[in-house]
Amino acid sequence: MNTPVANILLAHGSSDPKWKTPFVDMTTTIKQQGEQGETPLLVELAYMELCEPSLEQMCEHFAKQGVQHVNIYPVFFAAGRHLRHDVPKQLTAIESDLNITTTLHPPVGQEKAVQNAITQVIFDRM
Repeated sequence: MNTPVANILLAHGSSDPKWKTPFVDMTTTIKQQGEQGETPLLVELAYMELCEPSLEQMCEHFAKQGVQHVNIYPVFFAAGRHLRHDVPKQLTAIESDLNITTTLHPPVGQEKAVQNAITQVIFDRM
């Protein structure tokens, strides 16, 4: 039997509850599309700050389910201080505390497809 791998969409966070809506919607869509596969897709949303669940809380949730590896997908436009310093430091502590491994993927905003989509939206609005 394969050990399940979990996936976390990591957003920054905001004190404005309406700010979460696009991230929640995106996570819901990914979950729904993942249900169509043979193996259930383990995917959840977590936040760097100002919202819950935190990255630590979500990793702990998955570790309690027997997950040994977690992919982290930052839904950021670019890698700034948080993704270069804060998150790797958090993940080192999480890995040590929970005895799991993690992979921090590049921010989705660095993907050419995302940049092209944003460019098209801007042109459509002009």
